[in-house]
Amino acid sequence: MWHAIVPGVLLLVGVGRAEATLTTPTCLAKKLNEWGALRKCQATEDAKRLLGKPAHPATCQTRFDTKLATLSEQAKTAAVPCRFEANGNGTVTDYDTGLQWEQKTADGSVHDLGNEYTWSVTLGRRDGTVFADFLGTLNDATSSDGTTSSGCFAGHCDWRLPSIVELQAIVDAGAPGCGSRGVCLDQTVFGPTIAFFYWSATTETDFPVFAWGVAFGAEGQVTSAIEDATLFARAVRSAL
Repeated sequence: MWHAIVPGVLLLVGVGRAEATLTTPTCLAKKLNEWGALRKCQATEDAKRLLGKPAHPATCQTRFDTKLATLSEQAKTAAVPCRFEANGNGTVTDYDTGLQWEQKTADGSVHDLGNEYTWSVTLGRRDGTVFADFLGTLNDATSSDGTTSSGCFAGHCDWRLPSIVELQAIVDAGAPGCGSRGVCLDQTVFGPTIAFFYWSATTETDFPVFAWGVAFGAEGQVTSAIEDATLFARAVRSAL
């Protein structure tokens, strides 16, 4: 009886492990669930604060960071991508940072990779074409009744320039050609990209007429440029 059961038990275990093999969709779904758990935890802790009770919101972020790191390590072991998802509407979601990025195109639209913009016309002010023309177009909403709106890019009207930290976080040193004047970015995810400087929303502390950016064709180097220079831009918004 015992010898007859053991092989069957081993077989069932093996099947269970095969079914539990990590894939990109299952890994991304797990990360999305963790974002939900993070927001729920933060709301619970904030409610405690409002009621005058001891609250520990930092524990929510710590748990989340640990969970995401574990999932990323499991994906690395399984050799499956587990960070970005192309949404099919010209955007890509980053499940590690919770950001939604604009994908670039080569179609002559506002998303065209060849479009260049100034950060500032009057140095030190956010009055350049990257704000007026680029972000202005993405966030250009219309309304027929004064209560609802439409027309914004991918259904959202809160597109902005990324901070320098956010922009640097998408640099991919493993992208084909990176280090040899190629683009240090996964273009299969983010779309065609110029191997040059992209604006961030962050200005230099000591020289506020300069804004920081990332040179995606120079190994993802962080550098700065005078704000009336005509350079490239990619939009982002907080999504998760």
